[in-house]
Parts: sequence; C-alpha cells; structure tokens
Amino acid sequence: MSEIKKIIIVAGEESGDMYAAEIINDLSRNKNLKFFAMGSNKVKKTKATFLLDSSSLSVVGFFEILKLYPKLLKSLNMMKKSIKEIKPDLLVLIDYQEFNMKLAKYAKSHGVKVLFYISPQVWAWREKRLKNIKNYIDEMAVIFPFENKYYKNLGIKSHYVGHPLVKNKDYKKDYSKKKNYIGFFPGSRISEVKNHLPIISKIIDKMHLKSPEEKFLISRSSNIDKKIYSKYFSGKNHVSVVTNENIYKTIETCKIAVAASGTITLQIALKKIPMCVFYKLSNATYLIIKFLIKTKFISLVNIILERKVVEEFIQGDASADNITNEIEKINSNLNYRNNLINDISMVEKILLDDTYKISISSLVEKSV
Repeated sequence: MSEIKKIIIVAGEESGDMYAAEIINDLSRNKNLKFFAMGSNKVKKTKATFLLDSSSLSVVGFFEILKLYPKLLKSLNMMKKSIKEIKPDLLVLIDYQEFNMKLAKYAKSHGVKVLFYISPQVWAWREKRLKNIKNYIDEMAVIFPFENKYYKNLGIKSHYVGHPLVKNKDYKKDYSKKKNYIGFFPGSRISEVKNHLPIISKIIDKMHLKSPEEKFLISRSSNIDKKIYSKYFSGKNHVSVVTNENIYKTIETCKIAVAASGTITLQIALKKIPMCVFYKLSNATYLIIKFLIKTKFISLVNIILERKVVEEFIQGDASADNITNEIEKINSNLNYRNNLINDISMVEKILLDDTYKISISSLVEKSV
C-alpha cells in the first residue's frame, strides 16, 4: 500500500477559500493524499481536516492590520503548531501574502516543502519580497502568463497553472435572462465593506431621486454580518442585498456593475457586464501605498489588458458624484457601453491562454 502523503493548505481570504476547496475536491479521488486546511465556508465543506477558520482574518491596509494583529498572531502561531505536529509533505499557501510568507519561512526551517499559489504582486509593488520568495518558496504556481516569464527570468522555479476562474466554466452558464439591476460589489473584507458602503449608499440615494424606476443590488459576502448592510439599506424597497454562493448568479442579474478592485472585477469581465472600479482606504494607508505601487492601474482588468478600459475611481476620486456620472454614461451612451463590453471581453481570451500550462491540482499532486 502506498504511503499516505499529508498536505496542509492555507487560504486566508474568500477567493483563496474558493480555490483551496477546488484543489481539495479535485484531489479527493486520490486516497493517498490527506488534506488539512485553514480556510472559510467553502473549505469547511470539503473532506479536509479543518484547522482554523480564516473568515475574520481578512483586512486591507497597514493601520487596519494593526487592529487585527493580536488575532493574526494567534492564528499564525496556531498554524505553526499544526505544521510542527502534522509534519506535512507539502505546504500549499494561497495568496494572503504577509501571513503566508511567515508560514513559508517557518515551514522551510522545519524541512517542509512549500508551494505558493497566486503570486504576491511583486511585479506591482514591494519588489524586495523576491528575496524571501527565493529563500522560502520551493515552487511558485502563477495564474497569469506574464508572471511565469517574470519569475523564470529571475531564476525562480515557476509554473503557469492558468487562472482558476476559467477552469470550471461556471461563468459560461446562463443564470438569468433579466439584467435589471445596477449592481454594487463592495468587497469581501470587512474593512473594504465598511469603507465602501457609505459611498454606495450616497450613489443609490442620488440615482433614486433622479430615476426612481431603477433597481439596485448590493452583493454581500457570506463572511460579513448582515447588520452592516442593514444600517444603510434597510427599508429601501429599490435596493436588494444579495448573498449567492455562486457569485455569477448575482453578476448575471446586473446591467451595470460597480466593483471594488479585486478578483470580482475579473468575474464581472468574464460575464461581459460593463463596469467601473473603485477603492477607498484610510488616508494614512493610501499615502503609504501610493509611493509603493509601480503599476499604472489598480484594476486587474486594466492590468491584464495593459491599458485603461474600465474607469478607476481611487480614494478622493471615489466619490458619489464621479461614480454616478460613470454609471449614467454607461447606461445612456450605447456606443460607449458596447465598446466597453467588447474591450472587457478580451480578458477571457487572455485568461484562456494555455501555453506552458499545468493544472494547479496536477502540480500539487506532482509536488508531494
């Protein structure tokens, strides 16, 4: 009988939780693999031995992280203890870079092989992290073709595994024929939602006064308390707060989307819904990040297409007036809308590039 190989997989954010669950479910057929996992709602439903709930650990910003630091430190120590006790044959780290790079360093000091999936965006900011990647990561599994070339040019072992969003084809299914809503996607982290809901509330109030026939949708992450949304939208019949496990069901009901920068912008692009992107941080965090970012854009759609296709409203520009004007432009200018849809449709073509591609599940199986 073959020896059982133990794999610890760590996901700290909602998108990572989804990707971790897919890997575990894909490889559940292999009886010689035993999974242990840190994750959230989706990982809990897999056959992995659940180690730690990460649903309250996701936050953005230097000062925001400080508030959460005691909980993060406790969770980090719990995961280090799990690595020491389980002695896995492979540690798979998904995104969540600050936390996961500390785990990678600890794992390497204990002779555990480390595979990092979803690259830290060193090509965008804080390039000094490359030294830690070289020292603590055995293999990188990257999701964009340009990342593979970037790492290989630096002598780092890298595999292009393709983007997980185009793997399962969920975005190709038809969920709704009616596109009735102007949809808002404020993010999956509690700090994002708290920063973005006041802006969204102002936009909706402004548009409702002008166009009372319009319907509005707010996408809610299942990790975030409903009361946070109720504070702004309770009793407003023209606003629906929607929680769908399959985000594409929510996206498909929208004729226009307004999304916080992140993976959601790619999901909206795959459904070919015209959109704009916004993001707001604390002023102190923004001032620091502003000097560290090397890319022209914050939206993954624009980064992938290497030009500004969707409008981006960042920090002070993320105002109710600016975003409302863009929504109305998309809604009323047919040529502008159609050109936007045609441009964002190119995202799917790029993500489907299978040059030098191996699946993440195959790579995990091969790495143990």
